[in-house]
Amino acid sequence: MKTNTYAVVGALVLGGIAGTSACSNASSSDDEGLGGLGGGPGSGGQDGTGPGGNGGGGPLFAVMYEVYEPGGDSNSYLNLLTDLDIAEVDPGEGREYGGGRAFVQTYGGKLFVGDANAPTVTRFSIGDDGELIEEESISFANYGLTTGQFDSWNVTFISPDKAYLMDFRDGTTIIWNPATMTIVGDIPPADEFLREGWQFESSPGMIRDGLLFRTVDWANYDENAYIPEFLLAVYDIEQDEIIDLIEETRCPVPGNLVHMDEEQNIYFSNWVWPVEGAIMRDAPEPCVLRIGAGETSFDEDWLLRYQEVTDGHHGAMFTYVGDGQALVAAFYDERTSFDEETAPWSYVGSNNWRVWNVDLQARTGSVLEGLEWNAGAFTPARLDGRQYLLVPGGAEVSWATQLYEVTDGRAEPRMKLPGWSYQIVQVR
Repeated sequence: MKTNTYAVVGALVLGGIAGTSACSNASSSDDEGLGGLGGGPGSGGQDGTGPGGNGGGGPLFAVMYEVYEPGGDSNSYLNLLTDLDIAEVDPGEGREYGGGRAFVQTYGGKLFVGDANAPTVTRFSIGDDGELIEEESISFANYGLTTGQFDSWNVTFISPDKAYLMDFRDGTTIIWNPATMTIVGDIPPADEFLREGWQFESSPGMIRDGLLFRTVDWANYDENAYIPEFLLAVYDIEQDEIIDLIEETRCPVPGNLVHMDEEQNIYFSNWVWPVEGAIMRDAPEPCVLRIGAGETSFDEDWLLRYQEVTDGHHGAMFTYVGDGQALVAAFYDERTSFDEETAPWSYVGSNNWRVWNVDLQARTGSVLEGLEWNAGAFTPARLDGRQYLLVPGGAEVSWATQLYEVTDGRAEPRMKLPGWSYQIVQVR
């Protein structure tokens, strides 16, 4: 989960409220106690739509979402689902995590849940009846963390007995063992990670050929500013060390989810907020970069400009979906305006975005039908061989999130979540 850029700013952009940070101080994931997850359709009910209804033989999904109170406080809820083709998810049938944003990831058939108000991650297995069975927990308190920050931005599973957790306060990579739930060491941050007066930011990590790739950039939220240049950090995951830092000046703030295609090309792109800099402050234009298959640095000859594939619109949220096709969010600045009093987050977080289909080979695009005007910050998820998007709403719907399935170039609405969510995983 990203610190202010991708979590706090996410809440600010989508709702105009100060939500708790996703990664206190922040590719989709791979693939408590007992009880609290059964009872209703799609949430462990007895009608075949929940974990208790299929005898453990079918797909199982987990979704975490954050429900805001009128005063700005929030609680998180975890629901297990065997069917995504339901009308809505009921928090009354889920497990509550009070005090802010909780987190969920999955690896090796296990579910890992990060607490909302403690630096603790708990591992669960799934019983034959579809219920969660609590196994072991790990605390990162010795590193000064205060929540169980644990989303795709800071956790990277490497093997059954090794994972990384990025500390977004200073860039330390904590090495821990998911099998024993113990900390085994860390990778100190490079001196280049810290810049006085600027907050450390990073993309999620992507592993290929024994290396982990992630970008590092810097933001100042008091000034609504970011440094245009950034670093590509390359880690050796066998030796647990940083082996290269490469400065890049194209396509600033590439903090969106990272994607890899069938040929092993890796794509880095921006989240929605850098678009305000390009429009309101003449900052460098966001775009998409690629590390070619077998390469360890960005391809100097490959760059995707959003304007070229969206009829001239600024863009964000590049998502590779397969077979040379991608999705991007396009901002229609002609639908709105700004002046010196305009808050950047309110401007770029307005419902003036459309999602576009993009053909990477032809360099052409078209509007994704079925998904109307939105705030831009969708989250993709590949679940059971189907492509989904989590699309949060705004204050008018209490930040409820709509799940869409993308099929045949069109978005079809599926279930609705009663809170803000960017976390849905397939457990089996």
